[in-house]
Amino acid sequence: MFHAYVENPENLRFEGQSPDEKILLLLRAHPITNIPWIFFSLVFFLVPFFVPRLAAFFGFSLNLIPDTYLLAFLIINYLISLAIAFEGFLYWYFNVTLITAQKIIDIDFEPVLYKGVDLAPLPKIEETDSKTAGIFGTFFNFGNVSVQTAGATVAIEMKNVPKPAIVADLILDWAGVAHQHMRGI
Repeated sequence: MFHAYVENPENLRFEGQSPDEKILLLLRAHPITNIPWIFFSLVFFLVPFFVPRLAAFFGFSLNLIPDTYLLAFLIINYLISLAIAFEGFLYWYFNVTLITAQKIIDIDFEPVLYKGVDLAPLPKIEETDSKTAGIFGTFFNFGNVSVQTAGATVAIEMKNVPKPAIVADLILDWAGVAHQHMRGI
């Protein structure tokens, strides 16, 4: 359920899926890419524990602030922490790429207000490109995969996916099989 790279996922359906369409690969951003929003969420969560010590260090007494203001600060702080965590998780979980035996579906989700779906038929795919950059990308084996279709434009861009070289190779292999099927070979 929370995996970033799943071959032949079971019990998974998507909007517009044909009855005979089999999902070959599900991709999400590598879990290590979640560290920034997890870090900021934890920082906001822990702020109330350090504010009294910080105030005491600077010689300020929190007793001067009314309790209702302190309570409002705590509520707002924890709501911000929860919002950062919730939005980060939604962004990671719902930004997926599905590769079926017929097409590639790239679903880009911006929490609450936007959902973009890009489709590329497998027989039209001409080229794939994978890039791994940086220490984390190399160490954890994640990067970006670009898929080009017959129009020579990048139709699908998969960001921070695990095993980018393998994904690019699999897409080309499946595109070759789909192209042969289309031609009746």
